[in-house]
Amino acid sequence: MQPSPTMGAAKRCTACGLPADLGRFCEDCGGDLEEFEVPAEAVPWRSSAAVEENPEHPGGSDDHLTFEMPGIGAATDVGKRHHYNQDSIAIALAEDGRKITVVCDGVSGASDSERASLAGVEAAVTEIRSALAEGLSAEDASRRGVGAAHSAVAAVGKQYPNSPPSSTYVSAVVEGNQAVLCWVGDSRAYWAGEKEARCLTVDDTIQARLEYQGVDPSDERYKNPYAKALLAWLGADAPTLNPNLLRVDLGGGHVVVCSDGLSRYFNDDHDLLPLPDGSVGEKAVALTRQALANGGHDNISVAVVELESPGSAQVDERARERADQGSPVGENGAAPLLGVVSEAEYTQMLGGGRP
Repeated sequence: MQPSPTMGAAKRCTACGLPADLGRFCEDCGGDLEEFEVPAEAVPWRSSAAVEENPEHPGGSDDHLTFEMPGIGAATDVGKRHHYNQDSIAIALAEDGRKITVVCDGVSGASDSERASLAGVEAAVTEIRSALAEGLSAEDASRRGVGAAHSAVAAVGKQYPNSPPSSTYVSAVVEGNQAVLCWVGDSRAYWAGEKEARCLTVDDTIQARLEYQGVDPSDERYKNPYAKALLAWLGADAPTLNPNLLRVDLGGGHVVVCSDGLSRYFNDDHDLLPLPDGSVGEKAVALTRQALANGGHDNISVAVVELESPGSAQVDERARERADQGSPVGENGAAPLLGVVSEAEYTQMLGGGRP
């Protein structure tokens, strides 16, 4: 009998050969356990689930981990300031070879966010693979994935009604040179070509939405104390789920999906370049090391997904779209906030933003 390839590192007993997921000794005969590798090609998906759990914070991601599948490399690191890793990451190959990655960043300060974020990525990647296998489009599969993640994060929070765990979310489904992205919060996806790089997502904050729409920096909304607070996240206390959705046609290169433990060190999109040399796994590791070298103030998670061919095509900004297109222009003629249908709703959101 073989251990499940989806539940972290595989182990087996050196005495009786029975499989195990965790621990040092076999529960059946007491023999020593040893790890053995499962070929990446045989694994439908992999996550950052801890090999040896932290007894104080069980059920989360490993503090230092890298793994890869054909065309996808992933790495996560606890960073230099936190005691445990509240980021989680999962990667997968669909049955037809499409590449999938999901990153969840557990929001600090809430109970069990590390367990909630891991539940989120594992639920999402499983649901996306299942939906694609059913013949759904990558967009519909992505919607089902984020819905599954939202439910999984909320389920973890049922035992913490006063401080439920929550998480941000970003997923990518790569089809040749096209990527379908879905996100909630401020985890991001970038495109990295040979000489160009661009952030493909827009953070769910007031400031990011204003900047994306080109609103004048003198606009009073920039000065609001909640301007950088999250307007959307996953979890039991989250606003109504209204994820961002984007299909973008890229001319080769790589898609980089990450938590803000990496993106916080980018003053400009081009700070991502040059993308480190090596395989996609080596690139992911090198990017986490760059974040650590810059201070490592937060948990770091990053996946690097190879597109069909190398290139440096310009990303068409007009290809950006959101699931809630069609928001009206405000009464004063100013551009409305993405995803906010009225100034009244905008004002209501201010009181619920996560810092």
